[in-house]
Amino acid sequence: MIRVLISFLVYSICGTILHFTYKLSKKNIVFAIFSAVNESVWEHIKILFTPIFFYNTILYEFKYQNNYFLMLFTQLILAIFLIIIFYKIKTYLFKNKYGILNIISFYVTSFICSLIGYIISNLKPYNLLNLISIFGVIMIFIFYMTFTICPPRCELFKDPITKKYGIEV
Repeated sequence: MIRVLISFLVYSICGTILHFTYKLSKKNIVFAIFSAVNESVWEHIKILFTPIFFYNTILYEFKYQNNYFLMLFTQLILAIFLIIIFYKIKTYLFKNKYGILNIISFYVTSFICSLIGYIISNLKPYNLLNLISIFGVIMIFIFYMTFTICPPRCELFKDPITKKYGIEV
């Protein structure tokens, strides 16, 4: 259970820092890829992707985990769906009030991803699911790298404050 707490703290602390690093870097494009560039739902998903991806990659290098790609893919998918679900529920119930609920949902999602990752990494190895998950992780990573620069024109990518998408000047 200590691994769940450690990964939760890494995801939460790094994600919180990544919320501010783009502006602190004076809008450096390198930081834009990994940090939040606005207040859209996508950018909040992205600041959880970054620590999940890098923490698990580093952990994988130091110690092999069962079901590594399945664990990583599941955590990334959970991050997407849970943040969207929490946002939709909050918006439906409270409109755009109570921004603190976005912050709470980020931390709840971080904890759930940490817990599920731990559970999956302790299951017996599923080679076929790991193989399939490699392709899922690659696809998510491609979207992750491109959607800040070229975001789709839909609500999840639109900053509710500026009404802009991605890195628009």
